[in-house]
Amino acid sequence: MIDFILSLIKFTAIFICILYAYTKLQRIKLKAWDLFDIPLFIALSAVLHFVKIYVKILVPIGFLIFGVAFLFVRFRKTFYETVTVGTIALGISAITFAASLILSFPIAAVLYLIKNETVKNVITQLSISAIQIVGVFLLFKIKRLRSGVNPKGETATFEILLFLSVGCIFAWMIVYTKNATESIYDTGVLILTLFGLLLILWWRRHITYNYRKGVEQQNVKLLEDEIAELKSDAAENDLKVAVSAKQFHYLNKALPNCALLAESVAAQTDCAELRALRDLLQHVLDEMNLANVKCSLQNIPQTGVRVIDAPIIQLFTAAERKSFTASADISADVKNWFTENALDKIDVHKLLSYLCDNAMHSALGSPNAKVRVELGETENKKPLIRIYDSGEQFYEEVLKKLGLEQVTTRAGVGGSGIGLFTVFEILAKYGASFTLDEAPQNFGFTKFIEIAFDGRREVLVRTYRESVVAVCAARKGIAVELLEALRDGTNG
Repeated sequence: MIDFILSLIKFTAIFICILYAYTKLQRIKLKAWDLFDIPLFIALSAVLHFVKIYVKILVPIGFLIFGVAFLFVRFRKTFYETVTVGTIALGISAITFAASLILSFPIAAVLYLIKNETVKNVITQLSISAIQIVGVFLLFKIKRLRSGVNPKGETATFEILLFLSVGCIFAWMIVYTKNATESIYDTGVLILTLFGLLLILWWRRHITYNYRKGVEQQNVKLLEDEIAELKSDAAENDLKVAVSAKQFHYLNKALPNCALLAESVAAQTDCAELRALRDLLQHVLDEMNLANVKCSLQNIPQTGVRVIDAPIIQLFTAAERKSFTASADISADVKNWFTENALDKIDVHKLLSYLCDNAMHSALGSPNAKVRVELGETENKKPLIRIYDSGEQFYEEVLKKLGLEQVTTRAGVGGSGIGLFTVFEILAKYGASFTLDEAPQNFGFTKFIEIAFDGRREVLVRTYRESVVAVCAARKGIAVELLEALRDGTNG
């Protein structure tokens, strides 16, 4: 009977230590009603007492099984967490129990004076159990343990505690084995237990690996979603930038023309509002760092349509400032272009502005630079625009993408390709034809671009360069004509 009472005291204290250690490791706060778990611990201790009588070696495993089952039902954590942290809690209880045996020697020496063996044994066991419970309580005052453990984390604390606990449980079983070398049964139980405990360690590794892999996959998915969102935002921003760039590109050409028109009209009338408009436009040009220099040249060829004359005047103004030769030939009744042919003045203004600007920049890189504008008619009396220059020929890479995407003839020196791309957008609007001739008959020019509003939607490149023939032949919707010999540049 006394042995039964001692087992109840000892085993109940161990169960209490398991509960307390588990809750601290899992950072769970104990409640007042957890005191009602003590009767259950006493009942489980009674069961383990009889296990100790018949199969003593199974007592540590009994603590592990009963402890894990109780903790799983009580706290509803995952089975993996309950097994691994429960194993550590049992290991801590086993260590504190062994330590309490050592610390209780002075008490046992004092209690030796008691003659009644039953009273002496009970008090001694109560002292050992009290020291064990207090020891577990003090153990979790250590800062490293006070913060608990993460069963799925990669921390050295959890790994060390789990390995030490497995070792303690196995050592506890060896202590409970009287003579394992002579008992095949005891030896078999030890081996099976060892493999079971090692299985817990392997399971810990496997679950942790799967957890980390899942986290990595989740992080990868989040990163992919974030990258996709960033790409979408970048595409949207690129579109906004492209639209804004196109608008500002045209403003850089149109505002000086507007200021020129305002200056011309203000000079011819005595209207205060027009003078205010002229001054405001000049202020805008100054803010945008755009020049509006007046041309001193007289008798510049004009069409009588102010919007169309503005880019021609700007070309002559630039020629005077930058020392190149500008000329113009207006043989058509340009006013009829916007009545009989239903052309938009702004579209033709854009064409002239962009083509004259490109021709000027191309010609400036050559000796005896010159640019010429011709406004005439086709054989069928359709509007015709020709822009000549004395600059270098288009690179093959430019011709390869001409009209398909923004490509500049002045890469690295401020070119954007917006102007030439906009020209092709206007051509598509009217079904106009585009011709690039690399051997013009006019003397001193190296190429010209022709825009014919004939409704044919043709694109023709006339060249003496075989490399250009190869590039253009690979494209759909573009015809190429190889000239047998370079013209002499004369008028015939």
